[in-house]
Amino acid sequence: MTEPTDKDTKRLGDYLACSRPLLQNAVKKQGQELKRASKPRPLGEILLQDGDISPVELETAVRRQRMDRLRRCPVFSTLSDMELSAISARFTEVSVPPGQQFIIQDEPDPTLYVIAAGKVEVYRTTLDGKHIHIADVGPPEPIGEMGYFQGGIRTASVRAIDATELLRADYNALSHYFEHVPRVAHEFMRIVDRRRRATEQVMAQPSA
Repeated sequence: MTEPTDKDTKRLGDYLACSRPLLQNAVKKQGQELKRASKPRPLGEILLQDGDISPVELETAVRRQRMDRLRRCPVFSTLSDMELSAISARFTEVSVPPGQQFIIQDEPDPTLYVIAAGKVEVYRTTLDGKHIHIADVGPPEPIGEMGYFQGGIRTASVRAIDATELLRADYNALSHYFEHVPRVAHEFMRIVDRRRRATEQVMAQPSA
């Protein structure tokens, strides 16, 4: 089975019922804003403010994209469209630039992320400040799952390697699925166990 990659990720424009010239014009405006060293507006926001789409069209496109992104994640891949629609309302989109740390080891942060695009590094920092690489992770994997069983305390740090797009949701908003939906709970526990064993193996290696 071939693992999904960034190339399999649909952009928001793929879900919008507007012409290619309008999309190209919005992308051009994004590029111009980026050149001015400002944070570019999301594509949907540009199209909305220009009057090219309606708020309902934008909301529908975002929901469909979010559902597809969650469907690709192994934790939620067995959910029906109705279930995906319900759980997608609990997530929001987050963009992280290259190099930015968004999970900090030992700090409270009761949040689960799903990587939609990009790549992140998971690592630990020892008491003497040594950086220990645990893994590089890309779409459509979840990130931050270990903290669910640690009272929301992070067991490792995570930073974006590339420009990364994430979906994020509080643990409390997902606890019903992790504890009462067997299909989700089984896959979630499988990933937690795999990540725990991989981390223990790396940490057990003798220092160079």
